[in-house]
Amino acid sequence: MDDISFSAQEGESLAFIGPNGAGKSTTIKMLTGILWPTSGVASVFGLDPQKDRKELALNIGTVFGQRSQLIFNLPIRDSFDLFAKVYEVEKAQYIAQRDKLVELFDLAGIFDQPVRKLSLGQRMKAEIAVALIHEPPIVFLDEPTIGLGG
Repeated sequence: MDDISFSAQEGESLAFIGPNGAGKSTTIKMLTGILWPTSGVASVFGLDPQKDRKELALNIGTVFGQRSQLIFNLPIRDSFDLFAKVYEVEKAQYIAQRDKLVELFDLAGIFDQPVRKLSLGQRMKAEIAVALIHEPPIVFLDEPTIGLGG
């Protein structure tokens, strides 16, 4: 992508649509601080994603459809527990959010199964849910619908 510029306000959804290789994933990686732009400026919540990566990470959720953040050999529950600790979510708040996400994403029947035993669709639902465990004000989704049928 060349010369892109955009902003999003609270409550808005923004989508990049384009062919493979257009720079959609690269742009998301720059906005989350994973990659550095070769030129130009990126800002999320007034933070520089590369320089302020740790502070930014506490305020965003991410899902990269091609890369799992769930712990492969452990149950989904363990990944939720780990993310709650990483994001320093207070225990009562964590339990309430976890229970809400388990219900919303219909994870109850698979919550104690190892991630390696899940179908791709089940894993993607869990990936999205765990990205929301700390109730981030912004969520970056890169190919989150892989494996999610109608």
